[in-house]
Amino acid sequence: MLHCGRRNLTSSPPIPSLHPNGLLRLRKTRTPRASIQASNNPPQRAWPEPRRQWRWRRSSGDAVQDPPLVESGVPGAGTDKKSFWAAVSLIIGTAVGPGMLALPSATIRSGPLPSTVAILISWAYVVSSIVLVAELSFAAMEGRGVDEVSFTGLASSTLGATFGGLVAVVYAALSFSLIVACVAGIGSLVSQLFPALNPILGNALFPCFAAVLIAFFPFKAVDAVNRLLCGLMLVSITALVVTGVSVGRSSMLSSLGHACWSPSAILPAIPVTVLTLGFHVITPFICKIVGDSVYDARRAILIGGAVPLLMVLSWNAVILGLAGVTGSARFDDPIKLLLSVNPAALAAVRGFAFAALATSLIGYAVSFPKQLADTLELILKRFSPNPKRASVQSSDPGGALGRNGVILTWTVLIIPIFIVSFFSTAFAKALDFAGVYANCFLFGILPPVMAWIYRSRKRKRSPDLHEDILPGGNAALFILFIVAVVLAFWH
Repeated sequence: MLHCGRRNLTSSPPIPSLHPNGLLRLRKTRTPRASIQASNNPPQRAWPEPRRQWRWRRSSGDAVQDPPLVESGVPGAGTDKKSFWAAVSLIIGTAVGPGMLALPSATIRSGPLPSTVAILISWAYVVSSIVLVAELSFAAMEGRGVDEVSFTGLASSTLGATFGGLVAVVYAALSFSLIVACVAGIGSLVSQLFPALNPILGNALFPCFAAVLIAFFPFKAVDAVNRLLCGLMLVSITALVVTGVSVGRSSMLSSLGHACWSPSAILPAIPVTVLTLGFHVITPFICKIVGDSVYDARRAILIGGAVPLLMVLSWNAVILGLAGVTGSARFDDPIKLLLSVNPAALAAVRGFAFAALATSLIGYAVSFPKQLADTLELILKRFSPNPKRASVQSSDPGGALGRNGVILTWTVLIIPIFIVSFFSTAFAKALDFAGVYANCFLFGILPPVMAWIYRSRKRKRSPDLHEDILPGGNAALFILFIVAVVLAFWH
């Protein structure tokens, strides 16, 4: 009777019995069935598992290795920053720059229809290259068990530490140049609105606001400000398009009759469009916040990249239609052309330019500290007597900005203020040079090369694995590489 009651217990202590020599002896009891079942079914975790594991779709013969779990219930953990739509809004804000307004000056020779085809081809090329960077980023995060990587880390893991160091320096210089360009553009707009304001103060207002926001507030606050600016940008470009359509509605259809399919008329628009629609710089950070799968990243890239594409196509069609109305077969400034038919559009132009620059600055500022930290760490490991101790962490284990991250964020936003205020002329020339050649090298040539190296190693480890995030296999990589080389020489 006693034995039957003990069977339902999860565990049973040993029962003491008297040994013949008078000593107590512990007699082992049979392990209860409930205890065996409990050992086979471990207790549930105290925290919820991630929504989806970081892993690749593999064939049936491949084993799936799950990465370490992240305690998403812990305040400040990396998964607290996961937001698909935050990634989409960051893509929209960074991809659209004020340079988009000047794009029609490069497409006027070819006409609306040929330039539309050229823009669509350029967009497909840019998105394909960015998807490759996302594929490499998720592979690196999965392999290292981290929640964020940088372009330096991707280059070092695929091309080696020596070549990775060169890429790190060029990438850091380009990213810093883009931040300086955004600070200069915002400072110029502030000075136009407030002529009596000190130029240095005008250059410092928004960068200091962004530095405080990124360094001391949660990412949700950064996302809220970025979405607000994206809304302003969409409203502004809609107002500009509506203004253009209201004036040139009758001639927009007739302008379709002008089409020049000559390569000399079409090709000049492709490099400008590639630079306008690209957002490679923030792609590793996008992979950090978008979700737990590379397919989430691909979906965000397609959705977020489609919005700037629609904006570029509509703006290009409207301006080319206005050129037919005013009889301006050639023009240098599309904004002046629009203001010549409706001066009231100036407010929308300024609103779009400010929102485009501000969102781009936020995108560069949240992604650049990790890149700069990895660059400094790579340099320290190369020249330090003790490379194992040479480490620069931009975030704490929970995913929030650590002390080094705060310092790096302020550094990359404060130094450009002084460069713009005192060395703007010399820096503009360097920016023109770096913006062309660094973009072609880093975001055109390197992604297909790194993807080919990574896929070759992956297939050597798993011969049955054939699925890639970007379809087309090595043929697609070869086409992207050739296009990047041609664009580099064309520049």
